[in-house]
Amino acid sequence: MSHPSSRRHLLTVACTLGGLVLFAYVVRRTGVADILDGVQRVGWGLAAVLALAGLRFAVRAACWRMCMPPGTSLSLGQALSAFLAGDAVGSVTPLGLLASEPTKVLLTRHHLATGESVASLAIENLIYTASVAAMVVIGLVVVLATVPLTAFWQLEIITALLAIVVAGGVGLWLLRGTWDVSRGERPKWRERLAAVRLAVVGFTAGHPGRLWRAFALELVFHGLAVLEVFLTLRWLLGDSSPTLAQAIVFEALNRVMTVAFKFVPFRIGVDEALSGAIAPMLALNPTAGVSLAVVRKVRSLFWSAIGLGIIAAHPSKARPTQVR
Repeated sequence: MSHPSSRRHLLTVACTLGGLVLFAYVVRRTGVADILDGVQRVGWGLAAVLALAGLRFAVRAACWRMCMPPGTSLSLGQALSAFLAGDAVGSVTPLGLLASEPTKVLLTRHHLATGESVASLAIENLIYTASVAAMVVIGLVVVLATVPLTAFWQLEIITALLAIVVAGGVGLWLLRGTWDVSRGERPKWRERLAAVRLAVVGFTAGHPGRLWRAFALELVFHGLAVLEVFLTLRWLLGDSSPTLAQAIVFEALNRVMTVAFKFVPFRIGVDEALSGAIAPMLALNPTAGVSLAVVRKVRSLFWSAIGLGIIAAHPSKARPTQVR
């Protein structure tokens, strides 16, 4: 029987190769010269794209700190470093949260007890998931309002909206705690869910406004992403100006791709293919969609390199973690 780590390595290689093949196909079909021309039009605007991405990381790091117990010694800079490192590990491997969150716990172990770190990350991810659902809902509503669609696709989008609402309701119901002890021992997944519920209850106890402030920060994260897309499209399109609706739809699509294709390192090929496919629906040239994805890929590689550098520079010898 093959070792689990060997299977993960094979999965990483397979996903990467598949993504590279898809990337090469999309780039060749779109036209290398046209894509390079679009990227060149962005020019020094890439610095603004990188800065906005860094600001978005800082916003999520601030949200994570807000989810920690009062009086935590972890500074914003330390939280940001851990977030960058965790995101980098999650991007270069197909494990997503299974790799990124333990990395954050590891890098903050000198400043935050493991239990507090795990609980705060669980809360932050839960709030982030709710904000992603909100962003996708906004994107689908914008598509319904601005894109001429056939009755079939209108029905599909409405069905997707209802599914998100129902899924959110089921999630809230499960978080209330519904297990009857007379049924015996809870399954492992119910135990983990109960742990998240207790963390949320502890987070909101005495400070109910913190939950909404954290959610507002996550919405700021998405708002900055929309601004990044809008500015990038403006530079790519030259004389033509993009609309806010187009930027919102592209970012909503990006959120879906991030969740659905996290197992593909850097989502290589997937971003380019789907962004190029959706561009004509938004009255844009496919080249603009593919070029947008390429610029975002450069941004991801830049910040992932910084994250990996943080891991490389982190002390290998751990000091004893204080018990709290």
